[in-house]
Amino acid sequence: MEYVLFIATDPAGERTDESPEAWVEKWNGRGVRLEGMPLKSVAETTTVRVRADEVLVTDGPFAETAEWIAGYDLLEAADLDEAIEVAASHPMATAGRIEIRPVEPVDHGPGTDNVPHEGDAPASRFLAIVRTDPAAPPHTPDPAAVAEWVRDGLASGRYLGGEHLSPVEDATLVRRRGGELLVTDGGYADVPEWVAGLVFVDGDREQALEYVGRCPMARSGIVELREFWRDFG
Repeated sequence: MEYVLFIATDPAGERTDESPEAWVEKWNGRGVRLEGMPLKSVAETTTVRVRADEVLVTDGPFAETAEWIAGYDLLEAADLDEAIEVAASHPMATAGRIEIRPVEPVDHGPGTDNVPHEGDAPASRFLAIVRTDPAAPPHTPDPAAVAEWVRDGLASGRYLGGEHLSPVEDATLVRRRGGELLVTDGGYADVPEWVAGLVFVDGDREQALEYVGRCPMARSGIVELREFWRDFG
């Protein structure tokens, strides 16, 4: 089964000198970690909503929260217990907090298959984090419109894949505090706008924003556009 780990910050986290590179090497070597990448600062986020056919683009995240997603990892684990073991061994379980979410496969129909991610991370420049929005007008995205959006993105090179996640009720939060492992139900932050899916988007920022602005899910939710951080040197 596949799981997404949201690597999140936490002001109550504890200092650790552990290296994430050792964690990556360990779980890559065991074939459990499939990919992952850190994200640039949340301050560089662009938020997109579509309301009454108007595309609303604002600078900054969807809400001012102390905990924000700093990166993600995709696992193929035997079960939730193994996913918890992997998350618990990550340095950010001590310095921050980690949310585990099961991936729910979605078939949008012919010509919409996800592009396989290459190597240690997706080849895309941006991660579009799709969130629910209880304040949005009721709107159920038309499956045909979603499929057309995906096909258009594949043809233009904007869409490089995506992950649909199970509801936040299925989330598991992992932290280490004072050497003790804390495993609880729930997401990385106590907000009503929970993450429903991820979309890997390529192109420059304007191209990515134009494509995300046509996302059917943006009519009933919120899309945060975050750039991957690649400056490891």
